[in-house]
Amino acid sequence: MAQAHQPLTAAEVSELFPAATPHSNIARYWPYISSALQEEGIGDRAMALLALATIRAESEGFEPIDEHPSTWNTAPGGHPYGLYDERRDLGNLGSGDGEAFRGRGFVQLTGRDNYARYGEQIGVDLLKRPELANDPEVAAHLLARFLKEREGPLRHALASNNLAAARRLVNGGQHGLNRFSDTIRRGQPVTVAGTSSACDTGAIAGLSQQVLDRLETQGALVAIAHPLIQLEGAHNNPWLQPQAAEALIAAVEERGEPLVINSALRTPMQQHLIHQQAQRGECGIQAAAPPPFSNHNSGLAIDIEDSSGWRPYLERHGWQWLGAWDPMHFDYTGGGVDLGGAQVLAFQELWNEHNPEAPLVEDGLWGPATAAAVERSPAAGFPFKA
Repeated sequence: MAQAHQPLTAAEVSELFPAATPHSNIARYWPYISSALQEEGIGDRAMALLALATIRAESEGFEPIDEHPSTWNTAPGGHPYGLYDERRDLGNLGSGDGEAFRGRGFVQLTGRDNYARYGEQIGVDLLKRPELANDPEVAAHLLARFLKEREGPLRHALASNNLAAARRLVNGGQHGLNRFSDTIRRGQPVTVAGTSSACDTGAIAGLSQQVLDRLETQGALVAIAHPLIQLEGAHNNPWLQPQAAEALIAAVEERGEPLVINSALRTPMQQHLIHQQAQRGECGIQAAAPPPFSNHNSGLAIDIEDSSGWRPYLERHGWQWLGAWDPMHFDYTGGGVDLGGAQVLAFQELWNEHNPEAPLVEDGLWGPATAAAVERSPAAGFPFKA
């Protein structure tokens, strides 16, 4: 049974979407969606955020739309959506069905079977009038019904902070996962201080990403991208300094086996949480440097699985094992710069943009004032600014 709640306003919804999203669309369509969620008994904040995250993952324009022709649904030189025509898993029966029952609405309802089933559930004959899936009221009810059917697993995924699983439950894959996850996190009004005992620095991934976005645009970091490299968990920022990333890939290609990274780049905010947990003896953390003095804060360190197996390969490419007291940890010793101060400065600039009435000194130094500002910052990141 959903708990009593205060529905989100259009103004609150606008804060979860980029400034480029037409606010007139939010004002027009959100009342339909909110009403449909209420009718399905899933109008609480958590399920409303899931609905909004789904919309943003599909289209940041906040309107019911047609699926666009793409290589996924249309063969080169073929008629639009022709690759859907024979999709028996969608219930399509042949030529014309792909186009007729293409993705539509807020949730991108697709396929003859889905049009028939969900149309019957909401009392609209979508087989005869498939274009009605883009009608604002119909699209809102389709979204609400779709989420209602998956309510239990979706709530479980949210409670365990498994946003990738939540996205799969709605979309069947990972399309739009970054936008989906960002919307959920922005809508969760939790400060960094409120996550300090969570044993998961992924809880502040939204705030961390805002700082990392600034460093990425400066060319200081590159993404860890290789089919044999796996990064585990929402806490894991997939970035290293360029030369460290090149050396890591060289080691992986030499061994030719999957490498599982448990921790790569950390922001000072994440390091702050880990350092606090180590001081309190929580989360199994035996030792952690204060921010921003860990090599993790500079994109020059990794924690991995199978460290003994990887050690000779990594050491041949400029990585050094820290020792038995921290057996998963390797530092890159082949060059690089200290980015800890740059990350602190990026946070200070971010804070000042959103808190001009209580500015920090922009000096790149971690001190009591910066630590206190981090504690008060929204874990999901600051709202979009127009």
